[in-house]
Amino acid sequence: MTHEKGYRLFRADLLFVLVVITCFRLFLPFELPFTKTIALPSIMNPIMSFLNYEIFHQLKVSHILIIIWLIGVLIGVGRYVQNIILAKKLEAKIIQNSHCFKVSEFLDCFIYPDYDVYVTKYVPSPMVFGFKKCILIPEISFTEHELSNILNHEMQHLKQHDILFKQVTSILTILYWWFPPIYWLQKCINFYIEVRADEKVTESLNPIDALDYAETLINVQKKIQFADSIISNDISAYLIGESSSILSYRVNYLLNKQIKQKTNKFLLFFLFLLPILTNSIIFEAYYENPKNLNDTLSEQDLLNKNYLIQHKDGTYSLCNGKESFFIDNPKSLIESGIKVVKE
Repeated sequence: MTHEKGYRLFRADLLFVLVVITCFRLFLPFELPFTKTIALPSIMNPIMSFLNYEIFHQLKVSHILIIIWLIGVLIGVGRYVQNIILAKKLEAKIIQNSHCFKVSEFLDCFIYPDYDVYVTKYVPSPMVFGFKKCILIPEISFTEHELSNILNHEMQHLKQHDILFKQVTSILTILYWWFPPIYWLQKCINFYIEVRADEKVTESLNPIDALDYAETLINVQKKIQFADSIISNDISAYLIGESSSILSYRVNYLLNKQIKQKTNKFLLFFLFLLPILTNSIIFEAYYENPKNLNDTLSEQDLLNKNYLIQHKDGTYSLCNGKESFFIDNPKSLIESGIKVVKE
């Protein structure tokens, strides 16, 4: 997503599709109605044998893993609740010790609602924080134009409910804490949220104003100092993150806004089909039950030890040399190469 030329291949619309389908499949990790299963005993059987191995009496490896997973989920929920409580306390402290303004006091032209703006020393960068519909600005000297771009960016976070969106990714991270790529996904979604806000702010701007907005991102990066902060990224949305590579991507994305406005529709359609295609086939373990196999023949034995009799009236019977049985539809047997004897 942060590849140097990535912005030429896709835009925020493709990132949106990626985010939605990925979160949807993670929340619903079930077989789809059209899913076909393929037996793969060479790989799946050893895995199932390991999971079903009894460590103690009736206590299997799978039970131990589930218990470990539940403990991790409980720890994650505890930390999540702790962050929410801390956020409420910080929010109250910031509001009590800040200068309160309205967006209308800074911007002549804006789309309502008229959010509260708090100028405070408690935040390292312009941001929205917690669940209160307000904008936090650090006590740093910004130009009037920079402040306008900053407020428009943060207003987009509030209008798009990005803090709530981050709670979805937080819940996914709690559920899949054992799966390392989930943390990369969370980081990528946070990055996408910023790219989407940039695009929304600049979609009605001309190329000169869009360039000016990109310049604001660079100037703000120079002015702010990121010290260690106790503000959780899960309950906040910054104008500028700490990664210079992400800032570089956002700037290049805006500079190439006129080159590529939307992602190719065929690429979007393929991306939409991708989760369906990847879940159309799954592999599973396969075990033969000896009791059910008594007095049965393998497919090859059936073909070698039996033959079909084609009667004059066009019907067929399966014969093993001693007795015969009427066959309603012998097509699959004939295609398999069984011997056919005409009556």
